Amino acid sequence: MAREWQQTQLMDYIMPNAVYYQTIWAVRDLDRMETRLKDLSKQRQRQKKGDAMVKEAIRMYNRADSSRVDSQAIETAILQERVDGIHKAIKQVPEKYRAVIMNNIIDKEQVSIHGDREWRAWKQKFLFMVAKNLSIM
Repeated sequence: MAREWQQTQLMDYIMPNAVYYQTIWAVRDLDRMETRLKDLSKQRQRQKKGDAMVKEAIRMYNRADSSRVDSQAIETAILQERVDGIHKAIKQVPEKYRAVIMNNIIDKEQVSIHGDREWRAWKQKFLFMVAKNLSIM
């Protein structure tokens, strides 16, 4: 596996190595985060259907259910913010480089077939924007 390198020519977009690698791994985790958001949405839909039933027999406030719902809401908000931050950053990249950059980061695909090297500069800018959007930088 090739090591990830920042483009050092773009001085305005250089990040500390720890931030750079956190950002790389956040982008690589995008599929899992989107899947988890879908699962949480399905759970929320099932809960809404269950809430329609009248539960007069339950008189005591159930803290466990409330805690579970709160933690799911917090997890959903955090995941949604991260997913939105990545999507917002990729929209700033020219369309012809989007797939190349995402494949290079997520699938670690070598991009020697791409003639120009401008995609590397856009990759650096994309990762910088992701770091900003995720408040890592």
